[in-house]
Amino acid sequence: MPESIQFWEFFNQQVSSKLGVRTNTFRQIFKFLDRIDGRLNIIETGCARLKDNWQGDGQSTLLFDKYISLRSLPAKLYSVDINQTSIDYARSLVGSKTTLTQADSVKYLNQLTREFEKTNDTVDLLYLDSFDLDTTYWYPSAAHHLKELCAAMRMLRKDSLVVVDDCPLTADFVPGLQNQINFVTPPMVGGKGRLVAEYAAAIGATLVFSEYQAGWTNF
Repeated sequence: MPESIQFWEFFNQQVSSKLGVRTNTFRQIFKFLDRIDGRLNIIETGCARLKDNWQGDGQSTLLFDKYISLRSLPAKLYSVDINQTSIDYARSLVGSKTTLTQADSVKYLNQLTREFEKTNDTVDLLYLDSFDLDTTYWYPSAAHHLKELCAAMRMLRKDSLVVVDDCPLTADFVPGLQNQINFVTPPMVGGKGRLVAEYAAAIGATLVFSEYQAGWTNF
């Protein structure tokens, strides 16, 4: 397996305590990536936008870039965001293995799929986090992330991991709303991932984890 000792030292010593409700699931994501023995492709929608906003946004762009920069085998991160200011900020923090593109994420994923098909390439991790969650009306964000999944579907293998951020089961994760419960059963995934979860359950995809972030294989 690829050498990742340096990354895990960085993760455990510098950032895991800052990630809050995402700590465990990010740990599972990187353990999954460690098992891939070969070229690695990560696609992310929605990039890092605020300095040190670990608990708020998760800073996934920085984490993925750090991981691939320390990986001993070839790896690439493709990240898209509709906001140019966010792209400019993230670009100032990442290395040459990361490509940042300002575009609508659904259109971008559709185009990237065509490019991947030309080279028979696939994605190992698809991380969806481009549309902010409105905790009072979850549908627009959830619908957008389902569209992203559809646009990227042909890049996935059975063992590719698809992760959606901001999938709280209850309002316990939302400051100021701790006593307001949002019942989502089935599936036991809310927020941005609610419609992805319904689709996943309908086709028999495998739910790998379901906390503040939800992840599946076998799409």
